[in-house]
Amino acid sequence: MAREYPKEVKVRDGGTIVLKPFEKKDKDALFLFFQKLPEGDRLFLKDNVTDPAVVERWAVELNYDKVFPLLAWRGSEVAADATLHKNLGGWMKHVGTIRIVVGGEYQRLGLGSILANELFLHALKCGLEKIVAEMMETQQGAKKVFEKLGFRQEAVFHGHVRDQIGVRHDLLVLTKDLEDFWANIQTHEYFSYPSRPMEG
Repeated sequence: MAREYPKEVKVRDGGTIVLKPFEKKDKDALFLFFQKLPEGDRLFLKDNVTDPAVVERWAVELNYDKVFPLLAWRGSEVAADATLHKNLGGWMKHVGTIRIVVGGEYQRLGLGSILANELFLHALKCGLEKIVAEMMETQQGAKKVFEKLGFRQEAVFHGHVRDQIGVRHDLLVLTKDLEDFWANIQTHEYFSYPSRPMEG
């Protein structure tokens, strides 16, 4: 596990959230998190998270070098799930893909931005230079969040994906260059949220 975790962060409601990478023992809590998501949110996820075998497979195939999964916890409950998917070789080995899902009651607390910034820093440590975010055209809320984080739309693939009930949608591809992120770290524009590594 990464040395800087678990890490405590403060969110907008004044509460504390603990960040730490997903471990095999967390699979039941993560599955419960997905079951509590509003059906409208689950509809647009890439995987069928209502199937416990999906989360079980993630636990069995856990490989931080390939996928870095970061969970946000409040007490014993998962509040959000964020993943950075890396290419281990080939012509896109400098590019990573980011996915973030925040539980309904934890939205609008700045948690998505906190998780994104954590994954950006992890991506830099891995030598990545560019981050990609993909979403369906109906996910305008998610698009606005990523645009606030400095992503810009690069492409639209028409009728390229289907949601969990089989309806086709356009796929939006947004990207962010990490050179800008690194420059902003130097001026303290990122990581303005209170955080500290936990003892023990």
